[in-house]
Amino acid sequence: ALRLSNLSMRKTTTGQIVNLLSNDVKRFDQVMTFLHYLWVGPLQVIAVTALLCMEIGISCLVGMAVLIILLLVQSCFGKLFSSLRSKTAALTDDRIRTMSEVITGIRTIKTYAWEKSFIGLITTLRRNEISKILKSSYLRGMNLAIFFAASKIMIFITFIIAVVLDNRITASRVFLVVMLFETVRFTGTLYFPMAIEKVSETVVSIKRIKDFLLLEEIPPHDHQLLPSDGETIVDVQDLTAFWDK
Repeated sequence: ALRLSNLSMRKTTTGQIVNLLSNDVKRFDQVMTFLHYLWVGPLQVIAVTALLCMEIGISCLVGMAVLIILLLVQSCFGKLFSSLRSKTAALTDDRIRTMSEVITGIRTIKTYAWEKSFIGLITTLRRNEISKILKSSYLRGMNLAIFFAASKIMIFITFIIAVVLDNRITASRVFLVVMLFETVRFTGTLYFPMAIEKVSETVVSIKRIKDFLLLEEIPPHDHQLLPSDGETIVDVQDLTAFWDK
């Protein structure tokens, strides 16, 4: 930030830098919590499916098919999270930049009594930002709803098919099947979708941080002026100077 060129300073703001540090960097902490479920989840589903087939036969495949359908739905949600995260970050940058400009020019705003105009502007920016956050919260709520309902749906369908296929249902068999479905439910419908969500958001954050870090910098050079003849410090002829490229 201290080495950005004059041209680069126009492409970023203090608000954007603050947002990168407070929101985007935090995504790295969050993604590491769930990242390994991207490969643990499928392995666990395969293992549980094998155990269920040994216990109640092919009727378990119907229940696992329900789980896979729910996983596909939640994967689509993950892509939406990425899109919403990108839009939310841009709106947050815009709001923080506007707030910084308002605080810097508060004397002028007070002098001309522009308070209500700027209140309306900031309120509009904040409302647009909250609308994107709200959509993300709706998706997160749907993920949780699927998590709580998934095992009940899978167990119900599995035992219905088992009865239709004339499989003998016992208490011990029911208990084992329920426990196996509950085990795969946590990974399949909670941690795996969370991993997709956090990875999608982190990819957006990495792009934003990368764009900032690749902004043009002032090249380091020696500013010390050494006189060549003992008297002349600066001798300029036909000088052309400019700020930007």
